[in-house]
Amino acid sequence: MLIQDKTGGAKEGIRMSSIKILVAGHFNAGKTTFVNTASEIKTVSTEKSITHSKEKEYKGKTTTAMDYGEVSINGKKLAVFGIPGQERFSFMWKILSKNTQGFVFLLDSTAPDMWKDTVRQIDMLTRYAEVPYIIAANKQDLPNALGVSVVRERLNIADDIHIVPCIAKEREVVSDTIEVLLSKVNS
Repeated sequence: MLIQDKTGGAKEGIRMSSIKILVAGHFNAGKTTFVNTASEIKTVSTEKSITHSKEKEYKGKTTTAMDYGEVSINGKKLAVFGIPGQERFSFMWKILSKNTQGFVFLLDSTAPDMWKDTVRQIDMLTRYAEVPYIIAANKQDLPNALGVSVVRERLNIADDIHIVPCIAKEREVVSDTIEVLLSKVNS
């Protein structure tokens, strides 16, 4: 796998193509972490303090519009957008899905009670943009994480949909996840 550095990318004379991908998923699935880990530039983030008491139990801030980063993988420049997971920010989903070439739907493998929100996003976003997508079962480093086969079974995901194990804090895992999506985008 070739991940280019932050200094500019491809060798002189080689034009890099640009691909827009969207990272979606339920609240607290790890979308901001995924974008931050993937990005070779300082990410643009719209995180704000959480005001909903139930959500405060999980973390102190949440994305309100988007996260944005850039990464170059195998000579391709990617614009990586993370979207907010809560329904109240869903007005951003249609806006950000415009010109998207692929989705990574992230879910927290330790929180199956939240997976229905990711399924709702899959249904909605794939209507906005009929593009390839994969599901990434995040937080696989935690002891109570459910495996890919359990995710597939519980959500009744068809065999032709890629579900990959993910740890959004690990750059190599995030890069591998993006490469799985790219293989579908390029096919």
